[in-house]
This record gives sequence, C-alpha cells and structure tokens, in this order.
Amino acid sequence: MQKEQNRMWRYMAIAVIFCLACVIYLGRLFYIQISGRDSQYGGGTATRRVTVQAVRGEIYDCEGRPLVTNRYTYDLTLSYNSFSALGNRISNGVCLSLIELTDDMNEGKLREEKFFPFDGEYPHYRFSAEAADGESVRFYRLRRVLGDVGLDEDANEDKITDYYVETYGLLATDSSGKRLYNDYEVDRLIRIRYDMDAVRFRSAGEYVIAEEVGLSLMTAVKELNLGGTTFRVDAERVYHYPGYASHILGTVGPIYSEEWEYYNEQGYQMSAIVGKTGCEYAFEQYLRGTDGELEIEEDAAGNVVSVKEIRAPIAGSDVRLTIDIDLQIAAEDGLAENVASVLESSPNSGCGAGAAVVMDPESFAVLAIASYPTYDLSTYNLDYNDLASNAAQPLLNRALNGVYAPGSTYKLGVAAAALMEGVVTPSTYINCSGKYPYWHKPTCSTYPQTHSGDIEVVEAIAVSCNCYFYEIGYRMGIDSLNRYMQAFGFGEDTGLELGGASGALAGPLYRLEHNLTAWMPGDVLSASIGQSDNTATPLQLACYLSTLVGGGTRYGAHLLSGVYAFGSEMPTVTYTQNLLSQMDIPDATLSTVFEGMRQVVRSNNTVSRNMRNVPVTVGGKTGTAENGTDYPNALFVCAAPYDNPDVVISVVLERGVSGGNASLTAARILEQYYKSE
Repeated sequence: MQKEQNRMWRYMAIAVIFCLACVIYLGRLFYIQISGRDSQYGGGTATRRVTVQAVRGEIYDCEGRPLVTNRYTYDLTLSYNSFSALGNRISNGVCLSLIELTDDMNEGKLREEKFFPFDGEYPHYRFSAEAADGESVRFYRLRRVLGDVGLDEDANEDKITDYYVETYGLLATDSSGKRLYNDYEVDRLIRIRYDMDAVRFRSAGEYVIAEEVGLSLMTAVKELNLGGTTFRVDAERVYHYPGYASHILGTVGPIYSEEWEYYNEQGYQMSAIVGKTGCEYAFEQYLRGTDGELEIEEDAAGNVVSVKEIRAPIAGSDVRLTIDIDLQIAAEDGLAENVASVLESSPNSGCGAGAAVVMDPESFAVLAIASYPTYDLSTYNLDYNDLASNAAQPLLNRALNGVYAPGSTYKLGVAAAALMEGVVTPSTYINCSGKYPYWHKPTCSTYPQTHSGDIEVVEAIAVSCNCYFYEIGYRMGIDSLNRYMQAFGFGEDTGLELGGASGALAGPLYRLEHNLTAWMPGDVLSASIGQSDNTATPLQLACYLSTLVGGGTRYGAHLLSGVYAFGSEMPTVTYTQNLLSQMDIPDATLSTVFEGMRQVVRSNNTVSRNMRNVPVTVGGKTGTAENGTDYPNALFVCAAPYDNPDVVISVVLERGVSGGNASLTAARILEQYYKSE
C-alpha cells in the first residue's frame, strides 16, 4: 500500500509540474489582459514551440528500494528570438533585473561563468591562465567565440572588451549624458553576453540564466513582465546510496554532436538528457519519456498572447534491477576491507584493486557487481578529471572489463570435463612427485606441503594439485578440453545488458588469431590449470560456476528484473531467460566436484577462518594466478550451500598474493546474504 501511495504521489507530481509550466505562461497572458496593455501590442505576433521535458524513469533494486530517483528543479531561461527582439537597452535591463532578483532574494543560482576568459573586473581584464592554456576548455571556447563574432584569434583583452561594449551599447548615456550602466553593471553584462556566445545562444535558441529558482523568484519575474523569459522544469538524478553501485547505475548527460544523428533518428530533442553509461544507458529505451510541447504566441515585446498544448509529456518507465543493495554494499565494503587486509599482511604487494560478482545460479540474475576502487555518482561531474587521471583507474568496472588468468579456479571445470569425458573416475589415482615428468616438466606448487604420491580427484581439487590437472590436460588434449570450457562460458559473451569483456580461451586458434608464438603440445599443461592464455572477467567466473553447479545449463547474465509504467505496481516487461548453451553434467560428477569444493573451504586455513561466521557449509576454490609480477592475483569462487547452491560468488584481488586471501570478501557477502534471509 505504501509503495502504491508513493507512486501515486509521483504521478501527481508530474501532472503538477506540467500544469505549473502552463500556469507560468498563462499567468503572464492573464497579467497582460487585465492590466489594460492590449494597446501596446504591435500588429504582428510570433509563435515558438517550447519543449516540456518528460520525467525520466527511476531505478530500483530487487526489493523495490529506490537507487536513483528524480529531484525536480526550475530553471530561468531566455528565449533567443524573443530576447534578441527586445533591443540592447531593454535586453540589458532584463539581465540586470534578473541579476538583482537572484542576488536580493537568494533564490536560484546564476549561470556559472565556466568559460569566461578573464581575471579581474571591468575595465581591468587580463586573460586567465586557463584561457591561455592551449589544452583547456576555456581556450577552446575563446577561440570559438572569437571566430563566431568575427574577431581575430589573437585579439587581446581590450579588443574583446571593446567588442562587447560597443555591440551591446554598454557605455550608452541618457539624455543628460549620464551613463546608463556603472562599471559593475558593465562587468556583469559582459560576463553574461560572453557566456551566451560561449554556449551559442543563437543556435541553441534557449539560454539558462539561473538554475534552481524558487517560487518567489518565479513570481517576481512574472510580475515584472521581463520580456524573453521563461521557466523550464528539470529533473536532477538523486542517488540514494552515494558511493555504492556507481559502476552499475551509470551516468546521464547531454547529447554530444557526434551522437546527434543517432538520437535524432530516435526522436530526441537536441536538449535531451540521455543515459551515458551503466544501466542509465543500457535501459534508456525504458527510462526515457516522451517530451511534451507547448506553442507560445508572443507579441514583439515578448509578451505571451496565448499558450497551446501541442503534446503532453509522458513519463519514462521505472526499472527494477536484480541487484540487492544490501549485498552490493557488503560486496563493496568487503573488497575495501579485503584490500586493506592484504596490504597489512603483505605491505609490499601493492594490492589496491579488485572485483566481486554475486549471482543467483538458477536464473543467472546478478545480485551484486562490485569494483574497487570506486567513485561517487553524486559528485561524479566535479570529480571527473581526478577520476580519469587516477592511476588506480576507479572508473574501470573491473567486474565486467577486468580480464584475469583464472588460475586454479579453472580446475573445477577441468575436473568436471575429465569425469564426463571418462579420462578419470572419482577413484582414479595419479601420482604427484612435485614435478610433472613430460614436456617442459612443470612443478606442483602445493607439493609437498599438502600432498605427495598418489592422489584422486577430490583431493586434487582440495589441495589444488597441479600435476593431477597437468595429466588431465595431457590425456584430454586442448581441443577436447576447450569444448567443455567453452560450454562453461570461457571466451564467450555473458549476455549482460551492460556488456563486458569476453576473456580468452587458450589454444592454437587464439595464438593464430593474435599472431602469437605457435601453440605447442606442452602448452596444454599450463592451460589445464587456468594459466597460459586463459583469461576471464569476474562476471564470467560467476557465470562459469553457476553453469557448473546448475548441471550444465548456461543462461545469459542479467540485471533487468522488470519494467513498470509510471504509477503502476504491475510490470509491463519482465525478464525472460536467455539460454546460451546446454550440456548435461551427471549428478555423480556434480557430487564429486561439490565434495572437492567443500574440502577446499574446510582444509584451507585462511578460507575456513574467514568463513567461520557463515551459517551454511560453503564450497569453493582458490586461485593464485601469475600476472607477470612478484605478487600474483588472488581469486576465489564459491557456492553456498555447497551441495545445493542458491548463491554463487566470484572475487579477484589484483596482486592479492594468495587465493585464500580473496575469500574475505566472499565471506562478508555470505554473512549479509544469510542475515537477510
């Protein structure tokens, strides 16, 4: 009931916003009619059309908790045709009146002087350092303005100042010879006029002179009947969990010139705000609304004669994700804690980044996607330059686009493939002497600390015996092995709406396609333990394990749960599973692999210690993968409960030293998962 009431309030808010926009125009018309100013009308009128921006749909988690909603604000704008028709003296007066109102009433913010090229005040201007920097935005805008207004690109401060003073009559006098504008007013007018040129007011047709204005200022502007002024309703995105889910939710922004052809074909207005990254981009078709349109008839003085509704705006739809915000927070906080823990125990490792994915193995719904380091969407625009230049790459979504050698986490799939292919059985013993006897004779890194001599598959998984899996690779060959691993999703697209890297499956074809050293028969040994050219993203690892524990069925990963029309609790679109591949893994094979995973968690001291507060038995697999440095990546995949999983997790820590270290993040996620149940 509460959710329905909230939606009804939002629905009513949209109606009110649209009505308010109409009232503002109609109010001006009413003022003209009752004040006896009909005699001031010229013989001709002009009409213009005003876009009424549709409200963008909002984003919720799997429980209906708001992640991204809208905050409505009102901007004071100038219409180019009406404003320019006023003439210099009147239009200057309009600008000065608006400056005075915003200063006196402390309502609204005058447009920031993002592009003004001078330091100092009129008449003592000097180019700012940024305007003189050939790589800066202000420098670029200055050159563009100079070209647009017909000044030489090397024009100095005085020439530019003189242009604005002369063009807009800023040193004009009255009949007694007294200046109309003092130096302070000239300074403010130059700044505004320059900014209009910097954003190409003439081409855009509309100029936002003040943002987030209040009702009192709106009323004052209406009462003063300032020509050329209108109001626009804007919806600003509000992030309910600042700093969390940033890589998932994504950003919105204006349409860039290189994108205009595409968006124009889709029926967008040039001024539209569209999804740029993440879910905002992926689900743009649902979140976008349909803008409304008003036809405004004005006289030569900019007075509104009539307002006609051409088209009412239609709000965008709400999107509900599969993300559980509690698990998302646990995953992100867990990664930060995990990185700090590794640095405390191995301060020289340089561990500073990682990723985690939480998935429902039955539906392949993604419950959390975490990437560390991260950023805050609520301050993204302010922080962008620092974020983009940060060597730690906080803008990179490592869960989807970070590719890593899977290391020994790969052995679960290799074991299942070998059992299904019949090259080993649960009771097949293979001898490990610490060094594999064939080809380049690679070593077993866990010998003799955890095992020696003859070993069967469950123990081989538990102690991560390389020699056992070298022998499997030798017996199966790369083509047969890859047929199974491809069915697990290695080297394949996950199907996620946000996209992501596909990793690579080691083998002769990969070497040939990438002009690498020719594949040698002995290379299958490294491939069989998740090294060689094998790479995968954390999302792919979660899909791989979900495919395994689900008996061989691989679906497309997804974030979309449902789409809801504004003001409705009934979905108009629900996600339909996308079957990507199918193989039948026998129950006996699954039981064998599950037991090996259970023993990994039980026998690895680091993992068992981290999992001590998880109330179910967890099955997992560690991975310590070479990355070309002295400190390997740490990987951990797990499923819980181990023998009938309802949740799957993958974790990667860059330079995390040892696979067991990555289990801390998984433990924090599982603690939250079972706390929520």
